[in-house]
Amino acid sequence: MRDRFQQKSTSRLQYSCLLLLICLGQIFIQASAADARGSSGCTSDLGMAVECDLEGLLMSDIQTVGSHNSYKLAIPEAELELIRQFNPRSALTLDYSHLSLDEQLNLGLRQLELDILYDPEGGRYATPLLPRLAAGEKKADFDSSELDEPGFKVLHAQDIDVRSSCATWVKCLIQIRTWSDANPSHVPLLIMFNAKEGGSSYPGTIEALRFTPRAYELLEAEILSVFPISRIITPDEVRRGRATLREAVLELGWPSLEESLGRVFFALDEGQEKVEIYLGENHAAQGKLIFPNSVSETADHAAYFTLNSPVRDQMRIQEAVAAGFMVRTRADANTFEARENNIEPREAAFRSGAQYISTDYYVPRREFSDYSVRLPGGAAARCNPVRRPLHGARCGGIGNSTP
Repeated sequence: MRDRFQQKSTSRLQYSCLLLLICLGQIFIQASAADARGSSGCTSDLGMAVECDLEGLLMSDIQTVGSHNSYKLAIPEAELELIRQFNPRSALTLDYSHLSLDEQLNLGLRQLELDILYDPEGGRYATPLLPRLAAGEKKADFDSSELDEPGFKVLHAQDIDVRSSCATWVKCLIQIRTWSDANPSHVPLLIMFNAKEGGSSYPGTIEALRFTPRAYELLEAEILSVFPISRIITPDEVRRGRATLREAVLELGWPSLEESLGRVFFALDEGQEKVEIYLGENHAAQGKLIFPNSVSETADHAAYFTLNSPVRDQMRIQEAVAAGFMVRTRADANTFEARENNIEPREAAFRSGAQYISTDYYVPRREFSDYSVRLPGGAAARCNPVRRPLHGARCGGIGNSTP
């Protein structure tokens, strides 16, 4: 009798322990899920379920992957054939496309690139040449509804490469904002853009309008119509009272990673002429929303650099990153690395320490090769190999493996 009583008591104890373990497990899962939804100081972008040990990390201490011409949809074959007849090389280099912006962000990309055309009256780019030529006497297979209204448009090349997953600047920004709202603990998103203007070598195309100081004012107004200033990391925030951006970046660094979570910053990816038009006499970018591409390491506005040749510019990128500047580079260009499965630029880009690395192939295009560019394990961000190279196996909690 006593043995049976002891057995029953043991069974009840085991059952109670099991229930306790189940309850504790549920509490742990619920707490982890709450953290992943954006608890203060935590982010799930860093290769683990939840990472909360961000103390001491700056937003420049990470490395992540993004996309080039992130909005671009495929050119239909009939139109691509017309390009091929005029310029066979262009047909090769333009033969790439992307998933929607939110799909890219869901895959872990944290940098997006948009090409912007000024269209203050609306309709300037609404009847593109190539779709009309390909259609012949039929109606062109092209939806121009988003191009009729005034405002900035997003497309690769007017009249030629015109299909976008979001055809207006505001629509693209709304898609990014919507995703960011749903994922409030993401590492800072770099939204970079080209200010497209001028003509094309293809006959019969219209010219894209010039970006004037007024155009840049309107561009910033459209940004603020979507993102509140509190969600934007601005040049003034980085400056923190210093006379120039360069001085602030070299002496103070960028803002902390923790205070940058769930936010975006903008960069003008252009050369000196357009940068000077945007800045005017304001060489240190006071009051601006956008970080201009630095024309040199000694410029007052020096903070962000586009350096797209990681093999050629390896040393310059590493030195810029080590000094405290933010750099975007490219792992591939014009489809050639994917066609040839050439990983040298990709590996050079990762070694360079550039914080943002653009690609057209975050998903491989199997008809070309298995070439792709992603961080190990599918993480959205990792420890920067130049700024945080030797902190054991971890860098403030970020895995420090190499691709």
